[in-house]
Amino acid sequence: MFFGPLAIFLGAADVAVGLLATLPQVTGDLCQLATSFLVKIFGSRKKLVLSGIGGQAACLLGAIALVLRPWHGLAVLMVLSILYWSAWMVITPAWQSWMGDLVPASERGRYFGWRSRWIQIATFGALVVGGLLLELFRSRNAALGFAWLMALALLGRLLSLVFVGFQKDIRETSDDSDENYTFGDFVKSLRSNNFGRFVLFTALFAAAVNVSGSYFVPFVLDELKFGYARFMILLALMFGTKFLTMPMWGHLSDRYGSRRLFALSCAFFCLPPLLLLVSRHFVYLFLVQIVGGLAVGGFELCSFNFLLDNTEPKHRTRAAAYYQVLTGLGIVGGAVTGGLLLKHAPWGLMPFTAVFLISGVLRLFLWLALIPGIREIRKVPHVTYRELAGRLVRFQKSITE
Repeated sequence: MFFGPLAIFLGAADVAVGLLATLPQVTGDLCQLATSFLVKIFGSRKKLVLSGIGGQAACLLGAIALVLRPWHGLAVLMVLSILYWSAWMVITPAWQSWMGDLVPASERGRYFGWRSRWIQIATFGALVVGGLLLELFRSRNAALGFAWLMALALLGRLLSLVFVGFQKDIRETSDDSDENYTFGDFVKSLRSNNFGRFVLFTALFAAAVNVSGSYFVPFVLDELKFGYARFMILLALMFGTKFLTMPMWGHLSDRYGSRRLFALSCAFFCLPPLLLLVSRHFVYLFLVQIVGGLAVGGFELCSFNFLLDNTEPKHRTRAAAYYQVLTGLGIVGGAVTGGLLLKHAPWGLMPFTAVFLISGVLRLFLWLALIPGIREIRKVPHVTYRELAGRLVRFQKSITE
């Protein structure tokens, strides 16, 4: 999460920061086409996951060396970021499939909500420590601050390697039909089945989100001229909101299914760029980040649960990889579009005003056009959006009182 600020420290322009936030991720997404093959090479999903975590640790070690001796800094940072994301993303479908086998369907919402909540605690702590470190070394030796930051991230990856090693391994079931289900076949069938329509919407929605989302870091640090401390506070607000609302999303997902909650979280996702058109005051941005954290929490949990509900265990690794690839292409497509808008803003608009307006309108259009075609496959009680919103509020009050 601090690769963007590091790029700005090394002298990157806004568009370069946006590409750093997206190009490594989409490269990693494309690498996921090889995940099923790599699972067979490594012999199990667990071994592949452990190898990917080890690869990330090696990239963080390289980042420490780069900060201390910034030779061709931006180019090397891009390479390290691509390798880091490739190591992470190539293991994601294997991890998702593995967790889908380990966690019973009836407990996924509660478990992953609980898990995500602890992740948000750790993320919030990392943001606080990272922001304080960068602010502390800002006027002394900023490079040393980034070096300490990467060293702490490296320690976290090594600890993750240890704990994942204790996790129970389960052999994946597969059949010949999975081998013949190519990426081209998957793309051709996107509109003909429920899971395909879900993937199509998610990929296009990711593009719309990243028209503006990829440029939040340069918007805050360059356009608004906020320091690292304020940047940390804004990020912490989003992650803090995710932390507080994860149990709510998980509980209601188990009871009412993932589809309607997924749709509701995407509706929340339409708001942040439009809200940014109203004001850029630091305190007002608190509201934007709270809405964003609520949206991200629901989207991440419910989209993951929906993927597990709509895929069979024997096809899950390959289906998850295809989902991630198309979503990654959407992310980089949105980032490139946003970069073009920053350089050539239409209708006489200011650059960031253009990306926020177009991103918000695209999100709303896709929500209205494509969400109705996605169906819930589990048998769950019917609930309207108004009733669901009321239950969200009541449940959140019950856990905070």
